[in-house]
Amino acid sequence: MEKTKIEQLYENEKARGFVNHLIHSYLPIHKVTKVWNFEKNKPHKCSICGHELIDVETIFERVQKSKEFAGEFVDQMKKDLEGKPTKFEDRFMVKHVTHGAIMAWTGEKTDTMICQPCVQELLNMVERGLLIGDKNITYQVNKMQRGQLFSSFTSSSSLNSDEIKVVEKIEKKIENSPQHKATFGDLEILQNLKKKMEEDEANKRMNTGEDVLFESSKTIKLEHKKS
Repeated sequence: MEKTKIEQLYENEKARGFVNHLIHSYLPIHKVTKVWNFEKNKPHKCSICGHELIDVETIFERVQKSKEFAGEFVDQMKKDLEGKPTKFEDRFMVKHVTHGAIMAWTGEKTDTMICQPCVQELLNMVERGLLIGDKNITYQVNKMQRGQLFSSFTSSSSLNSDEIKVVEKIEKKIENSPQHKATFGDLEILQNLKKKMEEDEANKRMNTGEDVLFESSKTIKLEHKKS
């Protein structure tokens, strides 16, 4: 089976760091969003496969300006309902709007843009990597999960700056430890801070009578090791 572009990049040791960046930027899948408007003087090509991309703003503009779009839209719908085949390049959306380009998607903390097929291929590669026990992919996914856990603390308005610094110190220590696990002492600190955050949110609900979304109220499991 021919390897996908993202798999080819992943197997190239020089490009491995770039693929790791994509994993953290585009996964979990909720991080992925459509590109509404391209930045000026920036290539509009997929960062993985190089395919031409299109943004939402351009789609809207071309639909509004196209005189043939409305009429051909109805004709295309009739053909589709009748089961009549239409060449890809003759479909109204391709002829008048995308011109063969694919919708651009981007992730968090990245200046890359990729096409939808490559988003799916990236997800598939990570899923396969976890299933076969790929050490790098497993490490990247675990690191990402740890990052989400600690961000629920560092982004909380219930903690003061000193407490956030303590959390950041624990996170750094865990990332630098061989097994990437919290000590009993660190775990106790995090549990106490979590309790403080929950009590603060409970007080807010009592004072306002409203339900407040609370990130750290999610069930959190921390692996630990003896101090």
